[in-house]
Amino acid sequence: MKYIFTGLLLFILINNSPLRAQEKERKWELNGYVKDLRALYFFDGLDSVLVDNLLHNRLNFRWYAHEHFTVKLELRNRIFYGELVRQFPDFGKLPDTNNDFFDLSFNIIDANSLVFNTTIDRGYIEYNKNDWEVRVGRQRINWGINLAWNPNDIFNAYSFFDFDYEERPGSDAVRIKKYTGIASSIEVAANIADDSDDWVLAGLWKTNKWNYDFQLLAGKARQDFVLGAGWAGSIYNAGFKGEVTWFKPFDDSRQDTFETWLLSISADYSFSGGLYLNGSFLINTGLESGLGTDTFNTLSADRLDTKSVLPYPYATFLQSNYTINPLLTMGVSWMTFPGEEAFFINPVLTASVFSNVDLDVIGQIFYEKKEQGYRSDSPALFLRVKWSF
Repeated sequence: MKYIFTGLLLFILINNSPLRAQEKERKWELNGYVKDLRALYFFDGLDSVLVDNLLHNRLNFRWYAHEHFTVKLELRNRIFYGELVRQFPDFGKLPDTNNDFFDLSFNIIDANSLVFNTTIDRGYIEYNKNDWEVRVGRQRINWGINLAWNPNDIFNAYSFFDFDYEERPGSDAVRIKKYTGIASSIEVAANIADDSDDWVLAGLWKTNKWNYDFQLLAGKARQDFVLGAGWAGSIYNAGFKGEVTWFKPFDDSRQDTFETWLLSISADYSFSGGLYLNGSFLINTGLESGLGTDTFNTLSADRLDTKSVLPYPYATFLQSNYTINPLLTMGVSWMTFPGEEAFFINPVLTASVFSNVDLDVIGQIFYEKKEQGYRSDSPALFLRVKWSF
């Protein structure tokens, strides 16, 4: 299957006549950013602060090969260095992970105090003509609607806590989309996998009624049959969104999957004075209370399953952002897990230093109730400078 998929990509790139014609009309784009992220970890029990560093470069290539064909390639280049790399001998295994079917993650350097990793997280060919859109390759299939949790995002779930990965993971997949109206469409998508247990094959229908966007999905997501729905609209001037997905295992005797309903509903409102509020809740009927062991490592996992994006059956989310002036924004996100005696706080301060340079100060503090009261074992403070080009 892997060789068939690779052959299909090469055939379209090399042998398709529209791509080889009219060479003078080819157009290229290159953009990206460079980020320097400093992390300070205040581990409980350590007398000193553990400092970690990440130099992160992203390159986005786009080639308008023909009127109907576009080729896109995006790379993440990351250099990890500092105390955290030295403290964990197997640190190089963390970024060098197979993002999906093809192993497109490479450690150029894996030393005791420095890891240099390059990952291709987007690489696809897109065909557009009239009402049709076809993509083949590594891409993000984004069927989610809400901000914090997306039960409809069955192809590539992501963690809200991974704030430094704005682009979010992708899938090695084929996606075919047909636009049936201004705000309506039908699409089918399938990822590529060696094992049928890892296949995701589903269809999505979108429409607009009563000033609301609606969507319905159905298909197979790994070991489960899935049905889902979502909506996005407003009540008065407040945004109102929701997603619900039902996961039903094909084999009830398996221990690595479970039947569940996932429901996430959110509301948001922007005030005239620069204040923005977003509130949401999540229900996962397949989980039981008390499963949140080693919780923060679970919440920060690089690869997540939609059903297990949180180890808790219930969660609430509240985010508040305030624009002090056009160059300065502050905000805080608060996440609670009812019945678990745990909560998460995420303060953020963003300053626009120049037109293409941003400075961020970000905190991540996860509290759990212990014998001494609510404590955080590893609060973290992040300082990030980002230059976009």
